Amino acid sequence: MGWDIDVREKIYLRLANEIFFRILHGKYAQGEKLPSYTELAKEAGCSTETVRKAIRELQQQRVVERLRMGYVVTSDSTQIIAYRQRYLISIKEEYLIAKAKVEI
Repeated sequence: MGWDIDVREKIYLRLANEIFFRILHGKYAQGEKLPSYTELAKEAGCSTETVRKAIRELQQQRVVERLRMGYVVTSDSTQIIAYRQRYLISIKEEYLIAKAKVEI
């Protein structure tokens, strides 16, 4: 049996998910400006480059928009719901893989 060590998940993706969870729970409301890279990095205990990549990921997923004043949470709730669904599907797939590994 070979080793199955998965190191594909990048820190910036985990941070993007954490920012997204805060959006879902209302810490960052729809239409609200996000804190600066520096503020988020300090709060998360990571580099500003990691924050930049996380925000870019959320922007590509249409959860965050770039405006002149900075990055804001989208006002389009359908984008947030769609990203939530994609996240849940990915977690379900990970669960099924993990379950298959422990079944005898």
